[in-house]
Amino acid sequence: MPAAWFHVDSMPAVDSAALLDAKEAKHAVGSRRLAPGDRVMLFDGFGTVAEAVLTGDRAAGGDLEVEVGTSRRIASPTPRIELAASLPKGDRMSTMLDMATQIGMSAFRPLNCDHSVITADKKRRDPSDRWRRVMLEACKQSRRAWMPELLGAASPAEVVADAEARGAMVVMGDADGTAPNTIETDADLVVVLVGPEGGFSPTEFEMLKTQGVVPIRIGDGVLRVEAAAVTLVAAMTANRPASPSTGA
Repeated sequence: MPAAWFHVDSMPAVDSAALLDAKEAKHAVGSRRLAPGDRVMLFDGFGTVAEAVLTGDRAAGGDLEVEVGTSRRIASPTPRIELAASLPKGDRMSTMLDMATQIGMSAFRPLNCDHSVITADKKRRDPSDRWRRVMLEACKQSRRAWMPELLGAASPAEVVADAEARGAMVVMGDADGTAPNTIETDADLVVVLVGPEGGFSPTEFEMLKTQGVVPIRIGDGVLRVEAAAVTLVAAMTANRPASPSTGA
């Protein structure tokens, strides 16, 4: 059975002792029912992973000690896939971030569209910490060494302008678009645009077409935001090469 993954803020040196924080420790001995001597994997969210063994020693505050073994570096996935999506309602937002992270999303940006019902700035509480927790748990589940970056909210025009400045390819879902398996690009960055369930406004849609955004056909039906986002991210990550790793 593969070893469970646990997050550390910074990767300890090889052959040293380290602490899992109280939350990770509770998950290890509670939900995972791990015991002293069990092997685990540590990751920092920035590409470094390390083998470790639980010692069973609990520190003040509930932290759990582990002995760190061999570590390695995993290259950042190429191309980088940034998802810029309108926010779905309720728990569907967590579903979208969870699944897109597992599939291979490199970054997420809230997309503020003319027809958006929910925007990040209208929420009563800043959702950033909750979104990061969802993506972190998805990394642990899928054994992803790189935590997706959380970017600031922007309009479709702002996203396209930023993508152009960085030499990125921009794609969006469109029933009249190109089949995803025919898309080829040598760009190091692909930006995936997903509008609200009401669709992009006529002004936004015309702007996207004139700016060279690539339309991709992902089905004949009208998809919810999270379904469209996950499908498009999957289509763009399908042809990624395997990420090489190096020992440390």
